[in-house]
Amino acid sequence: MDIRADSSLRAVLAAILGNFVVTCGKFTGWAISFSPSMLAEAVHSLADTLNQVLLYVGIRHGAGKPTAAYPFGKGRARYIWNLVSAMGIFFVGFGFTTYHGVSKLLETSVTDPVNESWIPMVILALSFVIESYTLYVAVGSVNQARGEKSFWEFIRLGDDPTGVAVLLEDAIAVIGVTTAFIGLWISKQTGSPLPDAICSIIIGCLLGVMAVMLAIANGRILMGVSAGVDEETEIREFLEAYPTVERVVSLKTAVMAPGSMRLALEIEFHGGILINRQQIERDAERIRDGEDPTYILFETAERMVRTVGREINRLESDLIKQFPQIQVIDLEVN
Repeated sequence: MDIRADSSLRAVLAAILGNFVVTCGKFTGWAISFSPSMLAEAVHSLADTLNQVLLYVGIRHGAGKPTAAYPFGKGRARYIWNLVSAMGIFFVGFGFTTYHGVSKLLETSVTDPVNESWIPMVILALSFVIESYTLYVAVGSVNQARGEKSFWEFIRLGDDPTGVAVLLEDAIAVIGVTTAFIGLWISKQTGSPLPDAICSIIIGCLLGVMAVMLAIANGRILMGVSAGVDEETEIREFLEAYPTVERVVSLKTAVMAPGSMRLALEIEFHGGILINRQQIERDAERIRDGEDPTYILFETAERMVRTVGREINRLESDLIKQFPQIQVIDLEVN
């Protein structure tokens, strides 16, 4: 896979750059205000930045060519790194943020003073602009990668959770910034720090939900999820219409990497179509003429084996030409 053509790469790089800038700004805002929701957003952005670095590592690692040690390539490395990323979001983002928010909520009194500086809110507003742009890039990458699938079908069942991960992280980042802004604004209007603390808990819960969704999306592929009913139906229809195939006994698929699948087939060939009747008649004539039947039958059997082998090669070649996403074919003749 050409990494430069990977639609997820641009979204990941844009997200890393955007989140790094936003993280620095949010930690500055927290240092000024000591707002729990601002700290929640700063940790949120830090977790996003680090996790998107992991996504980038996964793209690079998963683009490795097949080797003797990895004969089918390293495409699934992407999903392993995505799963590590989801765990990071859960423990760092959800765990720390929610714990800090609950602690502040229990420690805070309605009479505690609220920081009057508007700088944190300005930082959140600028963060909203930057993260909205990275979300726009992520939506574009998903639209490019989803093909004919509907947007939500690709989110739920697509074979590229990297793009989905960036999309979810950026979407929740925008929601989180908005939540933190609202919490700060309400706290300033009411003079109570409680809304700010409550919003930090909401942000932590959003991160927890996202982490679980990403873990499920990547886990299903690591467990060997199929390419999907529609794609398998297309492959089956192609095979059943193939001139020399009599019956498809079994057909299974497994996603190996974005745009790459493994196909396991068990089929029956039309014996009558593969047999060269003219050659059989010539062999029969040679036997009638007194030649050794054993030698002739040996030639016939050997020729049939070669014929089946050539037909398997032709079928596999036509399959890959029709369905370029098929990278590996395990074909058994019944």
